[in-house]
Amino acid sequence: MKFVACLAGGSILTAIIFTVISMITGLGAEKEIWLGMFGPTLASVVTWTAVERQKRRSQQKISRLMIQAFMIKFLFFAMYIVFFVKTNQARPEIFITCFAFFYLALHISEALELRRTQSGQAMDDNNGNNQ
Repeated sequence: MKFVACLAGGSILTAIIFTVISMITGLGAEKEIWLGMFGPTLASVVTWTAVERQKRRSQQKISRLMIQAFMIKFLFFAMYIVFFVKTNQARPEIFITCFAFFYLALHISEALELRRTQSGQAMDDNNGNNQ
């Protein structure tokens, strides 16, 4: 759960910093920043909560879970973006830029954590600790 807290906390802190910059520069993109942050962060938190639970049950099934989560997130993100762009809830160019930033940052973080998790499993398997 520590990683999930880092994902959420890092996203919120970054959104606060971006919001302050937006206010100082007069860009007025606060809404777009928070909407761009919320979708990817929610998806990452839900995914990694499921991964943490799966790790306790069976680490061998984590890859399958990640593939399923990727497919679900793909559909969720498509609906999320279309909704906010089509309903004019946010300026598309700023919203998409913020969304892409948070999506990429969180996705890279997830990939690094998955690699760390999987390498820890490989070490346990090699040492005979995970039987």
